[in-house]
Amino acid sequence: MCGIAGVFGAADAETVRRMLAVMRHRGPDDSWLVSRERFSLGAVRLSILDVAGGRQPLANETGTVWAAQNGELYNFPALRPRLLEAGHELRTTCDTEVLPHLYEDHGTGLPERIDGMFAVAVWDDENGVGMLARDRPGKKPLYYTQIGERLYFGSEIKCLLQAPGFRRRIDHEALHQYLSLKHVPCPRTIFEGLRMLPPAHRLVYRPGRPLRIERYWTLDFREDPAVSAMSEDEAVDRLLALLRKGVERRFMADVPVGFYLSGGIDSSLTTALAAEAAPGRVKTFTLTYGDAAATAGKRQDRKWASFVSRAYGTEHHEETIGFSDFPESLRRVLRHFDEPFAGVISTFFLAQLIARHVKVAVSGDGADELFGSYLTHRLAFPIANYSAYRSSGDARLLRPFEEEADTVGRFFAPEDRVWRGRIGVFSEREKRSLYTPDAAAAAAGASTERYWRRAFDGLTARDPLNRILEAEFRTVFPDQVLAFVDRLSMAHSLEVRTAFLDTDVMQFVAALPGTRKIRGGVTKHILKRAAARYFPREMVERPKEGFLMPVAQWMRNDLESYVRGRLSAHNVARAGVFDAGAVRTLVDDLYADPAPDHFQVNKVYTLLVFQEWFDLFMA
Repeated sequence: MCGIAGVFGAADAETVRRMLAVMRHRGPDDSWLVSRERFSLGAVRLSILDVAGGRQPLANETGTVWAAQNGELYNFPALRPRLLEAGHELRTTCDTEVLPHLYEDHGTGLPERIDGMFAVAVWDDENGVGMLARDRPGKKPLYYTQIGERLYFGSEIKCLLQAPGFRRRIDHEALHQYLSLKHVPCPRTIFEGLRMLPPAHRLVYRPGRPLRIERYWTLDFREDPAVSAMSEDEAVDRLLALLRKGVERRFMADVPVGFYLSGGIDSSLTTALAAEAAPGRVKTFTLTYGDAAATAGKRQDRKWASFVSRAYGTEHHEETIGFSDFPESLRRVLRHFDEPFAGVISTFFLAQLIARHVKVAVSGDGADELFGSYLTHRLAFPIANYSAYRSSGDARLLRPFEEEADTVGRFFAPEDRVWRGRIGVFSEREKRSLYTPDAAAAAAGASTERYWRRAFDGLTARDPLNRILEAEFRTVFPDQVLAFVDRLSMAHSLEVRTAFLDTDVMQFVAALPGTRKIRGGVTKHILKRAAARYFPREMVERPKEGFLMPVAQWMRNDLESYVRGRLSAHNVARAGVFDAGAVRTLVDDLYADPAPDHFQVNKVYTLLVFQEWFDLFMA
């Protein structure tokens, strides 16, 4: 696990050195760069494989192809002997070293040959060709900006802010999308002229030619007849077998590996499978809140995390956080995101605990997004059935919203690309009413509804749930969920892996019909059936609360003065983006309402996050 940075098209060792310095948290164990006439390439290293000899960048035998990567290649043990048999010389046991040799054999077809979580940079010095690539689901980030003939790239936005001549200007279309989505969607960033390479894509650089950016892999959500024909027990057997292999692959390390344990079935099942396969005692970690902030659901999470730890004999650790940590912690989070982000930040605190004990941890990330759990997933079948419900009056068609037909009706639209676009923090109309005249003009061509329509173009899925899952797998999942996992763990020099994003697991689950994922309104149906082989029914079937911080509760109570201060008329006016009166109205409405809904809280929180980001990066 590392952070990488470089430039294609020129030697600029000094800039690359600065780029590496600002993300030393991603690789505190080593920093090194190689610079020649037409490129400079470097990496900061978190030593996990070949701790002593795995310094990168690494080259082929003749020093004509150089490579660096952020991540892990899980098929490295299979690739290495094949390369040796083909006559390549490998001087280390580090997975990165296979990259220049694979490039020698396959050129820019390299990404199809590797499997894992990675952001890769390769320079072919003989032919003057540079290549960047990101892993299939998008766990590892990679940003770039072109300045003249030079292509600068790095693992974090802050690296590119070091590029000579780069000017910090807000991308108003990116900001427009953030206000609805809570994150800036790829390939845009909050900074004009700075882009993110999409997941499962490669970028090919040749001097004097346009950048070539292309997709090299797609997760196919079409129903597989062979998978659909499996009995439920057969499907569970297959799923568990694939997850076991996925967990075993994620033990690949020359350092100890720990496990997230939230008390939910995703991390609990991963922990159970790990305990079965691990040669020694597994380390597990749980995040808890002070009694004043702990909900009934969070207390249940803690109870079941403790149960799993006892049942599988893990070495268990807990971390408790409270509201007093929040304002400065939010600023620390945004310093690592480099752009506004109003999604989940709990990982920051748990990663801080885990990093005291291990360099590598395995989480349950990806299960919700593959099997179906969120509001948008739960709405998929009810909205598809809404017209039939209107005709028949049969409320069973709306499960799990039998008692909430108005909720389904509020979002209903005949096309899924339309109704999905209606679910966000701010609507199009609300955003336009917030902007100053100059900001409104700058964002005139932006549309989140159009963004969602494009997200549904070319989907492979046909059933209502899988279409939503596939659209979000390409968008919200990498841009928000995987983003917070990476940024907030690497902030503490911690690598996070997940067996649910093993390629074989993803491909099997994607091919399952939607009715195997949400059945009768019950989310993650087939995964719960797998978990039931390990845990009590009471644990498996309890309602999910989510791995969230009680930000809404804190904002409504202890943090009111902080919120009002950060969103004061003076501060809002300095940014020049939002109308101070409109923002004040939202804040006043939040604190005047004795029982505000989460939509109200999210609106104010999204603006609060932007203001904090602006003061950190633009003031």
